[in-house]
Amino acid sequence: MRTTLFAAMILFCSMQLMAQRHMDPKMIERIKSKKVAFLTEQVGLTSQEGQKFWPVYNKLEKARLDLMDRKSDLEEFTDDKTIRSEETYRKLAGEMVGLHMKEAKLIEEYNLKFLSILPAEKVVKLYRSERKFRSYLMQEMRKGDGDKPVK
Repeated sequence: MRTTLFAAMILFCSMQLMAQRHMDPKMIERIKSKKVAFLTEQVGLTSQEGQKFWPVYNKLEKARLDLMDRKSDLEEFTDDKTIRSEETYRKLAGEMVGLHMKEAKLIEEYNLKFLSILPAEKVVKLYRSERKFRSYLMQEMRKGDGDKPVK
């Protein structure tokens, strides 16, 4: 189950980064605002919990995005058709896996931080709510309308 949770978090982050690299900054801010409201409601954060939780969560998001930027840079490097040696590809594969492992460790580290702030039930609700929010975003992107309220 722990591995599944990490994989889901990694997928969520990947999608978030891809969207952010190609979006208007105003749109990113609207999505962040919707995400905060959605997660706060779904998790059932009290104002006291929110004051402790959001700074920690925002640090995690920044660290995730930094890792995702590094992953994207590596992926863009693979588009270079002049690089064809087995050795180079092996090195790139190792670097990509290393970044995934760093992200998994980061999530594990922040899981402990979240558990020190919130009851375990709310931490689990957080992970489920992140998935729900990602699904909501995907639906909105398919519709081409990111202005509808989150339900």
